[in-house]
Amino acid sequence: MRMFAGVVVVAAVGVSALAVARIGPFADPVTLVVGDSVTNLSRIEIEETTGAKVVAQNRQTWALMAPRVRGAMTMMGTTPDRVGVLLGYNDVLLDAQDLGATEAVLDEFSDVECVVVLTLPKLFNRDVAAYNAQVQAIVDGLPNTMTDDGWANVINDNLAVGADLVEADLVHPKKGRAKQMLADSYRDAFDRHC
Repeated sequence: MRMFAGVVVVAAVGVSALAVARIGPFADPVTLVVGDSVTNLSRIEIEETTGAKVVAQNRQTWALMAPRVRGAMTMMGTTPDRVGVLLGYNDVLLDAQDLGATEAVLDEFSDVECVVVLTLPKLFNRDVAAYNAQVQAIVDGLPNTMTDDGWANVINDNLAVGADLVEADLVHPKKGRAKQMLADSYRDAFDRHC
């Protein structure tokens, strides 16, 4: 019985901490951010800047994130007011674009008032423009979904002047200013579109 009471107290404290921090289902507006390692590395900055629940994992593609998105939506217990998505790095780098998976993930957000998909910046010799255009074509068919070039513009501009915001791999944001810039890009995208 004491063990059960201890678990209940710990759970109540955890929920209270989320409520006080206004993260996830306790944020106003309720915000979900979905991504791969680029987002995962900036999780703390994104949570602090947007109040979002962040669902992000390293090495993820749109196809791999689909079940995680469903689980996150269920666990939130409420439909988010807005969702930000930054996926596709691994799809493009691995030449594993699966537009059906892109559609499936975005369909999970059909009841969300505002969904913003951040476009990808340049990635080596990959045809990111064609990939972004394919994602844009999917987004154009969804009444609640928009794309935003803010993050792509930040990185593309930085790549042109020395790439001091990204790691040596030219993909992942460096600690500090770059991670905050990704969080700011999500916030700005929500401000522009939601």
